[in-house]
Order: sequence, then structure tokens, then C-alpha cells
Amino acid sequence: MKINNENPNILFVFSDQHRWCDMGCYGNKTVKTPNFDNFSKKAIRFNNGISNSPLCVPARGSLLTGVLPMKHGAISNDLRIKSNVRSVAHILNDNGYHTGYIGKWHLGGVPRDRYIPQGDERLGFTEWKVCNCSHNYTASYYYDEDNNKFETDRYEPEVQTELACDFLRRNRDKTWALYLSWGPPHDPYHKVPQKYLDMYKDTDIELRQNFADTALKKYNNRIYDKKEVVEWIKGYYAHITALDDQFGLLVKTLEETGQMDNTIIVFTSDHGNMLGSQGYCDKQLPYEESVKVPLLVYWKGRNIVTATDEMIGLVDLPKSLIGWLGLDFPSDADGRDLSRLFYDPSAKGLQECYIFDYIPCHQAETENRTEWRGIRTTRYTFARTARDEGFCLYDNISDPFQLVNLINDENYQDVKAELLGRLNRLIEKHDILLPWKDFIRHYDLTAQWNESQAYFNLPTLD
Repeated sequence: MKINNENPNILFVFSDQHRWCDMGCYGNKTVKTPNFDNFSKKAIRFNNGISNSPLCVPARGSLLTGVLPMKHGAISNDLRIKSNVRSVAHILNDNGYHTGYIGKWHLGGVPRDRYIPQGDERLGFTEWKVCNCSHNYTASYYYDEDNNKFETDRYEPEVQTELACDFLRRNRDKTWALYLSWGPPHDPYHKVPQKYLDMYKDTDIELRQNFADTALKKYNNRIYDKKEVVEWIKGYYAHITALDDQFGLLVKTLEETGQMDNTIIVFTSDHGNMLGSQGYCDKQLPYEESVKVPLLVYWKGRNIVTATDEMIGLVDLPKSLIGWLGLDFPSDADGRDLSRLFYDPSAKGLQECYIFDYIPCHQAETENRTEWRGIRTTRYTFARTARDEGFCLYDNISDPFQLVNLINDENYQDVKAELLGRLNRLIEKHDILLPWKDFIRHYDLTAQWNESQAYFNLPTLD
């Protein structure tokens, strides 16, 4: 099923802070996603796509490089990725692809509006229409390859999708790979065209079973009314429906230009969104709403599988994608080639996935959260900090909403001990478990961390 004699195009689209359960094709009956739903009927739908590090920057770094953050360097938000790390774009360039990146980058450190200069910091991408990081979706900008800045007051994903469709048309006679990164449905939830907000204005929003009112007291250090959280979710759904329309335009452009049959299309997200589940409102947590992301993969006639419960991590996608093409990936990759999952119904995915948050940055820091390391198996989620030997243990099969924490259940102490041992081996293999401030100092990251903290007027380290 791997190829060496033909080169499909690659369209890799990913949203930001988009949990897996909020699309029609994943069972949500409220959010309107007709284009994603139709696409999912011919694609592979992964029901267990996992963000190893559920935070924008480290997740994005792994999504492009196939290595975990300790290797690519961008271990927390607004820290720069190493310029010498090898990415998917480098490999594709070497094999005759014309590569492009459009949208949110967020791997360029601070300031967030900085121009990413030509050269190694772009990780090999040739065409470039990029905003390092901005979530002002109605007053945004991007830089092109030559440092020309273009500002817009239109809805940002519409502009980015137009640029992407132009890329698809202009390069139809080339073999190309385009990465398109949308900022929504990451908050602010009201920065979306009114027509999409109107779709949900009178909609009854059903909160997830694990919604906890403690979320109302945590977010941004003020108390919210539950009605406000419901309005957030309406805006979040509005963003998703807006993105669904944009995804439909991408597919339409591929069909009109005759490229649909020879283009691999991937849709996913960098991490999920708690939205009140377990009493939290964002990410950086081991819970399903934080780590599970949508993942749809399509290549006409090649993706024999239509849906799978097999597990795959975001760090595995680069090597799997390159492996599907029959190309070689750097030997130091942390991700695995799981491309057999795309075409072999008997293929097995990960039996365990390493999940973690090295540093509780920004909102997590203000809530006095701490570092954690975790393991998600085909059945369980288990996580610990540097100060304990486990703070959560869930059976995701019998308890999919993670309502019952089994960490102190006497009937699960053998399971806990086994998972702790497996997790400790993953920690030993990939990094080190220290209190997060000591972790920063241990890896000599204090100066870089303080630069980021100062930019946001947050406390620095001595």
C-alpha cells in the first residue's frame, strides 16, 4: 500500500483547541458540521486521536516534527522551536514537493506578532502566509515570504482559506503539500461572524455529564454564571460551523481543479477544550476533553478503513504520513509509523500513549496548577505529578465521561501500580519529572521562560 512511483498532494488542515466530541461525525447532535460529516464518510475517522502535550506550542511542534517537545525545544507556550529540528516540510522538499504554510504558527516565541524570518525558523516551508499568534479573529494580519504585512478586518479563517484555495489553484501542475492552521475554535468565542452566532442563539446547549460548577470560579480568577459558560459554548460551536464552511470550500476547490483523487487530506486539532468538564475551562490537563482531538484522514482508494478505535498520537502523524508515501523519516523520531492503520483493518495502534504538561503556563499558572505526566492506554488514563504517585485513574471504557476517579479504590491498586511503572519508564525515556520551576532551571530555560513571562506581565523566575 506504500508508494514510490506516484506522489499525491497533501492538504493538512488543523484547528486550535477543538475537542473531538464537538462534530456531528463524532456524535454531537447540536453542532452543525455538514461538510466535515460528509467528508468523514469517505475518510478514516479516528476515535482515539490523542494530543500528547495538550497545549498549543508543544503540540504544534510535535505535529510538524514527529518528536516530543524535549527534542524540538518548544516545551511551553511562547517558547521558540529549535531552528535545527527536521520537519515534515524538509522531507517533502527533498522529495520534490512544493511546500506551504498558511495561518497560525505560534512557534516563534515572543512577541506574538513577530515576523518569522526566512531560513531555518520556518522549518523548511517555502510558501508562507503566517501570523505567529493572534486570536483577534476580526482584526488580524499575516506576513508573506518577504516580510510584507497584510492586515484584515474580515473573519481570519475566511482569509486564510482563500489564500489556501489560491495555493491549490496556482500549484495544480506541481506536487504540493500545504499546511493550513486555523485559530478558532480557540476563544474568544464571540469573534465570529454574526450569522454563525445566530445559528445557535436559541439553541438549548446540553452540557457534558462531567461539567462541574467549580469551573465557574476558576477561569480568569472571577466567578461566572453558568449562562455565560453556555454562551461560550454557543460561540465555540459557531466557530466550528464557520470552519466547516471553510473546509467545504477547500474540498470544492480540489474537486474543481481535478486534484481531489490524488490528494491526501488530513483534518485534526492541536488539543481539546475542557469547557467546564471536570471543573476546568481550557486545556493542559490529562482528561479526555483536553487530550482527545478529531482526526480524519483521506486518500481516495487508499484509506480502506472507515473508522477505528485504535489509538494514535499527534506525534505519530508526521512519521505515519511520510511512511504512507513510502519515504524515510529521521531515525530519532519519537513518533511511530502507524500508516498501516490507514489501510489495514487488522492493524493495531498504540497500546499506550505518553501524555504530559511540563509547565502550567498562563491560565494554568494563575490557577496554581502543577506539572504532570500521564499514560493513556487502550482502557485507562493515569497521571501523576512530581509530588505524588498518582492523582487520577479512570477506566475510559466503563466510565467514558471520567466521573469516577479510581486512584484510591482498593480494587484498582494493582492497576495503579502497573500503570505507575509503565509511566515511570516513559518518563525515564523521554524527559525528567521535577516540580515545574525546577524543571525550567534544570534544562537552563530560565532566560527564555522569563522573556515569555515578561511579555505577558506574569511572574518571572530567579
